[in-house]
Amino acid sequence: MSSSAIESQLEGLLSPVGLLRAFYLAASLLIIVIQAVPALRSRFLVYGSRATSPSGQPSAAPSQPSLASQLLDYAATIQVPHNYFTHFYVLSVACSLFWGCWLQVWSASKQLQVVWGLMLLQGVRRMLESNAYTSTSESRMWFAHWLLGLVFYLTINVAIWIEGPAGSLASSTSTALVPAILTAHVLQHSYHAYLYRLRTENKGYQLPTHPVFSNLLCPHYTCETAIYLLLSFLAAPAGKVVNWTLFCGTIFVAVNLGVTAIGTKEWYMGKFGRGKVGPRKRMVPGIW
Repeated sequence: MSSSAIESQLEGLLSPVGLLRAFYLAASLLIIVIQAVPALRSRFLVYGSRATSPSGQPSAAPSQPSLASQLLDYAATIQVPHNYFTHFYVLSVACSLFWGCWLQVWSASKQLQVVWGLMLLQGVRRMLESNAYTSTSESRMWFAHWLLGLVFYLTINVAIWIEGPAGSLASSTSTALVPAILTAHVLQHSYHAYLYRLRTENKGYQLPTHPVFSNLLCPHYTCETAIYLLLSFLAAPAGKVVNWTLFCGTIFVAVNLGVTAIGTKEWYMGKFGRGKVGPRKRMVPGIW
C-alpha cells in the first residue's frame, strides 16, 4: 500500500465521521468486556432492581476482599441516582433543537427534515416517559454509565447528518420506513406504560403477563434498537444504502440494551423461577 493511501486512510479514521464510528464501536466493545468479566459485571453493569438480589437485599460482598477488589468496589461506589436517565433525553431534545437551528432544517432537504423530526420525537417521547414513569426509588447507577449515555445522546444527533448530503425519500423502501419507525414508537410507549402500571399497581415487582411479554422479556428494548436501525437506513446519504455512522450507533444501542436484557432475565429467573422465565426470549423474538 502506498504512503498516500495510508495517509488517506488515517485521515478518514481521524475525521469526525471516523471518530464517531470509533467511539460507538469502542464503547460497545467495552460493554462486552465488562459483561464478560464477572468482577466487572457485578459492580458496573447492574442498576435499579437488578442491583439487588431477588429477595430484595443487596448481593453479599466477599468477606476478605483483595486489594484489586477493594479498588473496584471503591470505583463502583461513584454513583448517581437512577432517575438521572432523564438527563439523557433532555440533552437529546436540546441537541435536536440546536442542530435544527444550526442546519436551518426548515429549508433543508425533505429527508433531513424527516430524520431530524423523528430523532426529536424519540427524545421528546422518552423525556416525557422518563418523567412520568420514573418511580421514587432510591436506586442508583454507576457514574460512567451516566456519562456514556450523555455522550451518546450528544453525538447521535450529529450522526444523522454528518456523513454528507442527504439522499432521497422517493424510493418505496424509504417511504415504508417512516410508518415502521412510528409503529416502533407506539409499541415501545405501550410497553413502558404497561411496565409502569405493573410496578405501581402491585406490591413490588411482578412477572409481566402481557401477551408480548409472555414470549419476550424486553420488547421495549427491541423497539428501541429497531428505531435506531431503521433511522440508519432512512438517514442514508446520497448514493449509499445506510448511514454507517448511525448504524454504528445502533450497534452501541443493541449491545448496551442486550447486556441489560441478560441481567433482566437472570434477575427474573432468580425471583420468579427458571420454569416461568426460562423459555422466554430476551430481545429477539424466537431467537434470543
